[in-house]
Amino acid sequence: MDRLKTILFGSLVAGSLILSAGPALARVEWRDVEDDQARLRMSYDELARNRRQLDLALDRRASSYELDRYHRAIEKNLDDIRRDREILRQTLREYSETLS
Repeated sequence: MDRLKTILFGSLVAGSLILSAGPALARVEWRDVEDDQARLRMSYDELARNRRQLDLALDRRASSYELDRYHRAIEKNLDDIRRDREILRQTLREYSETLS
């Protein structure tokens, strides 16, 4: 019975230590902000590349299937940019909270 109490008490202490260390481990650093900015830049670069491809396809009178594929790729890029912007906004918010 004493051994069971020791195990239970030890697990409670260990659990509380892990929970208290959680916020310190979740700290947002400037490196995270830079990573999010790099991801956003890559999304913009990919969007520009797909727009150039669409322009070239229009110039050479590509099939409607190919044009539709570029349009879908551009829409996906725009969705990615919206998502990346929101992630960056959230990371910046969390970073400013860690500074406070």
